[in-house]
Amino acid sequence: MLVTIFQILYGVIFFSVALMSVFVIFHIVYYSYSVFSKLVMLAIFIPVAGVLLFTNLILFMQIPLANLLPTIII
Repeated sequence: MLVTIFQILYGVIFFSVALMSVFVIFHIVYYSYSVFSKLVMLAIFIPVAGVLLFTNLILFMQIPLANLLPTIII
């Protein structure tokens, strides 16, 4: 039960970070000073954010939560 709660909380946090990344991309696209700066910033932000989100997800899935968290019997 506790493992499921942690997974749901992580899912909420992961979704909110992904949503914030989309928010940043939206602002880069619509509020850039020039086309060149827009392309440079997107070329930097999208791969870095994608790699960070992907590695964070992979590392979280590797944590043995069932072994780390005590079993609570109600």
